[in-house]
Amino acid sequence: MSALNAKKPYFGGLKRCEDLMQEDSKNENFKPEELVCAECSSVGITLENCPKHGKDYIEFKCKFCCNVATWFCWGSTHFCESCHKRQCEGDHVSKYSKERLPPCTGKKMCPLKVDHKGNGHEFALGCALCRNLVNSHNF
Repeated sequence: MSALNAKKPYFGGLKRCEDLMQEDSKNENFKPEELVCAECSSVGITLENCPKHGKDYIEFKCKFCCNVATWFCWGSTHFCESCHKRQCEGDHVSKYSKERLPPCTGKKMCPLKVDHKGNGHEFALGCALCRNLVNSHNF
C-alpha cells in the first residue's frame, strides 16, 4: 500500500460479512493479509482505468453470475445483490466450484451483453459513466 493510500478511508464490509469471514478464518485458506482496499487489490482495478473518469466508476460483474456487482467483500470478491444476499443467508456461493455456478449464455443472451470470463472469475466491465453516456445516445 502506498503512503497516499494509507491516508484514505477504508471500508472492509458490513458486520455480517465480517462474521462470515471469521467463520472462514477457521479454514486454512483464510489469509488476513488478503484483506485490502479496492484500490490496492489485485482483482483488476489496477488494470482498468478510464482515461476520462479514472478508476472511480469502474464496474465489475458478479463473480458468481452474470449481473453487475454492487458489493465488494474481503478486498477480493465482487457480488451482485442477489448473490450477496445468498452468501449472507448461509448459501455460501463463494465456496461453490466453478462447475456449480450458472454458465453464461453468451453475449447475445447474457444480461451484461459483453464477452467475459466464465462465472467464478473476477471481471471488470469498464467505466459505468462512459457506458451510460453511450447508452443514453442510443435512445
